[in-house]
Amino acid sequence: MLNKRKKQILDYVNRYKTKNGFSPSLEEIKKKVGLSSVSTVHHHLKDLEKLGYLEKQGGKVRSIEPKEIMVAIPLQGYIAAGQPIEAVNEYETINVPKSLLSRSGEHYALKVAGDSMIKEGIFDGDTVVIRKQSTVENGETAVALINDNEVTLKKIYRERNRIRLQPANPNLKPFYFKEVIIQGKVISTFRNLEEQERKDNFKFNQFLCGDVLEMFKKIPDNSIHFAVTSPPYNVGKDYDNHNDKMSHQEYLDWLYKVWIETKRVLVDGGRFAINIAPTGIRDFVPIHHDYIEQMKKLGMKFRTEVLWYKQTMLKRTAWGSFKSPANPHIVPSWEYVLIFTKGDNRLDGDQRMADITKEEFMKFSDGFWKIQPETQRKGHPAPFPEDLIYRLVKFYSYKENNILDMFGGTGTVATIAKRTGRNFVHIDISPQYCKVAKDRVDNEGRQKKLLA
Repeated sequence: MLNKRKKQILDYVNRYKTKNGFSPSLEEIKKKVGLSSVSTVHHHLKDLEKLGYLEKQGGKVRSIEPKEIMVAIPLQGYIAAGQPIEAVNEYETINVPKSLLSRSGEHYALKVAGDSMIKEGIFDGDTVVIRKQSTVENGETAVALINDNEVTLKKIYRERNRIRLQPANPNLKPFYFKEVIIQGKVISTFRNLEEQERKDNFKFNQFLCGDVLEMFKKIPDNSIHFAVTSPPYNVGKDYDNHNDKMSHQEYLDWLYKVWIETKRVLVDGGRFAINIAPTGIRDFVPIHHDYIEQMKKLGMKFRTEVLWYKQTMLKRTAWGSFKSPANPHIVPSWEYVLIFTKGDNRLDGDQRMADITKEEFMKFSDGFWKIQPETQRKGHPAPFPEDLIYRLVKFYSYKENNILDMFGGTGTVATIAKRTGRNFVHIDISPQYCKVAKDRVDNEGRQKKLLA
């Protein structure tokens, strides 16, 4: 497997060739990857040539070329390089360089979620190539099935009476099991070069209208400081272009893929706020508990929860057994805002860009927020009140940070980001909602100019 520096050089050569039609010079490679001399670059390129990743083209000034013989292998979902996650089997194919495969054996690919293998050159968002085999040597990196339905990517060590699954990240602790099932050995890792090129050129303050998982592919890794959203609750609300009545497990499986992508795009120390309420009165569904369990599996830290008191009890209609203990109903007059962090608790930033006032900080740090629901719905069945998003944005981000709402609706998050001097990414599947959101942000910009 390539070390971090060689992988960085190979990725750059491939991206450069794809974009320009010819390879970079040694000097360009040196500057891009931060090496001290051209001779060091030459040494790495010679190693990559010996390993079969690159080849020399005689008679060319820029003579080093990536080998581009591609082979299609199955892409079978995600693998955790962090906390184990439930096994996913999504069968499609992906083209990989032939040089990344072994000379024999059956191969498949998995996308990596998590950062526990970074010292092995495997990063969140990478794709690993796996050769199917049921055993590995001590210290080799493998796909391990544990607890019958969870998979993880770790270095394997057999000890006296247990098996150690060792992360390649000094900040993380190993897992121990009596037995695991080895499903394959990692033989190489790579990144989709066209996809990475698009991400390298990504610009903020834009509206991405389309399927949430497809739109996530456009957003670079480690680029979002604060994500905040209220996902569809799956209770049959009349959203434009969204089925809000899946089976409960189908709903959770779909959202889990969204959470994986959210973690990928967050910076270290980045925060994620999810607004959710328990659903149902007769048939109570604690969706917030499901979200918390999903986040724990992904290795996100559960930091706190805010109780948003909506003051809606005057509209109450469901009492159950009225004035009787036989079967009375509790009607939630609140919603939760669950706060998670990726990696470090601390979000780095310039303190001069912290724009929250003393009065706001003291008020917002009390986790019981009395805020009336939004009454101006703009065609959306459940819009955010602006005050809720204003508090979250001011409390959890700096000015000029990047803010994401992956279920952006009619654009409250984008509007508040514009108002408070943050950048935004708004995702929604509905063209109608995207248009309303864009109109709101444009109007916010006009208002700021008038006040300037």
